Amino acid sequence: MTDLLRCALPVEPDLSLAEPARRPWIVNQALTGLAEARKSPAFATPNLARWFRKNRSLGSRDRRVVSEMVHGIIRHEALLLRAGARSPEDLARMWADIIAGERFEEMELATPAEDFATALNVPGAVATEWLRVLGAERAAEYGHCLTLRPAMQIRTNTIKITRDKLIQTLENEDVETVAVEGIDTALTVQGRANLLATKAFANGLFEVQDASSQRMCAALPIAPGTRVLDLCAGAGGKSLALAARGAQVTATDIREKALVELEKRALRAGADITLEQPSPADIVLIDAPCSGSGRLRRNPALRWGLTDLTHRETQNELLNEATEWVEPGGWLVYATCSLFERENHHPTPEGWSIIEEHTLWPHTDHCDGFYWRVMQRE
Repeated sequence: MTDLLRCALPVEPDLSLAEPARRPWIVNQALTGLAEARKSPAFATPNLARWFRKNRSLGSRDRRVVSEMVHGIIRHEALLLRAGARSPEDLARMWADIIAGERFEEMELATPAEDFATALNVPGAVATEWLRVLGAERAAEYGHCLTLRPAMQIRTNTIKITRDKLIQTLENEDVETVAVEGIDTALTVQGRANLLATKAFANGLFEVQDASSQRMCAALPIAPGTRVLDLCAGAGGKSLALAARGAQVTATDIREKALVELEKRALRAGADITLEQPSPADIVLIDAPCSGSGRLRRNPALRWGLTDLTHRETQNELLNEATEWVEPGGWLVYATCSLFERENHHPTPEGWSIIEEHTLWPHTDHCDGFYWRVMQRE
């Protein structure tokens, strides 16, 4: 029988982390950080990052322990509460027990959905959907995957360099990378590295971009001169990837600060991207706002208030409005970093048909969770 309750617990103890996590000063720092995150759950991740930047009392080694502790408590909070934690101090102490090898073997199982929700610290409806989609065994594999540190992945900027040359260039800066199979621009960074401090980054030789979105960009039928409209461009990761393949990209977004960042990135990359109002294009891309449920490994605090309801109306409006900008014979592409069916499976606009669709899962595709659908007018 698949043990869904314990599927997200570490497989091996880590005493090098568990021992310092019991030090009173470390515990106090971690609980202070956790309280900072709880002040505004919807902005927990940026608030935590800001708190770490301002906390001058933490050295690099202690910073790592405190960070692991805060995010670990967030990941396992439901299990810790079910095991008897009644205070923040209990959460910290019992999380250290988990890292030291505690698996709560005496805890009785409940229903599969309840156990899975407890293991992942997600709402019951979320656990129920993922169990239905994956089945118990694959759901347990997914749960285990969420406990692992996700790899940092980068995209080779082929405007300036080949992937093989980038591997060597980064190696000269003591950054080891390996090629991602099946994506000719993608590299996975081995270990920890301050990528943004490298000369290679300053010279625009690569961008930080997960293999999931690189895979989608590589799948689109781009030829030199293909006109692409990126309707929700944000800071422009996909716009840059498509421009590097020869597309003529027009990018737009309601967030002006994001477009300012895109402009800086495009200048560094040597990419020609137009920032203006929408106009008809051969391919219209909607990277829609969503729950971000595919990024739980990277952003544990997304668990707080996780729901597939917040953005659905906006997603549906974008999907239907975007049809107006697709040239005859062109493609409409809808994408999210969500693993929720209700965010991904909106009705296809009337008069359009699905050419292909893909869902990527972290435990099977070795990337962030991601969905995209390609449509064409009938």
